[in-house]
Amino acid sequence: MKKLIVVSVFLTLVLMCTVLTAQQRGTQVPPATGAMADIAIRLADAINKQDAAALQKMVAPDAVYLDEDGHALPVMAWINKLTVGTPPKKMAISGTHGQMWDTSGWVSFNYTLAETFQGQPKTLRGTASVVVKKAASGEWLIQLVHGALEQKVAGLTN
Repeated sequence: MKKLIVVSVFLTLVLMCTVLTAQQRGTQVPPATGAMADIAIRLADAINKQDAAALQKMVAPDAVYLDEDGHALPVMAWINKLTVGTPPKKMAISGTHGQMWDTSGWVSFNYTLAETFQGQPKTLRGTASVVVKKAASGEWLIQLVHGALEQKVAGLTN
């Protein structure tokens, strides 16, 4: 009888741990919806149209851009980099995720950016993360942009 109790307790603990682990693994970053998804789409549309004014309207006056090296640049440097050039840069986004609270939120997405560099067509891949806050007017303004280029490191990445 003691063995049966010990085995039952052991199996119960194993089952509980298995269920808890499965629940934790099932937790996923939420997909971007509503206003957060809209921000990602509007951002890509403005870049594709080379519409610096539209991007400027989306950012807060004190917004900052953090590049992949951790440099904190004025957001206008980021806007100019993406909206200047011939032919225009073309951005496609995928894998949007985000979350929204009362007065703040975030959205991240993977992107490809097709551009011409030194006369040759190039495609950059990366991930962008955007933090937003709700202005007094009720519109969402970008407060922080972080961009990271896809990195290939032998033995560590695919």
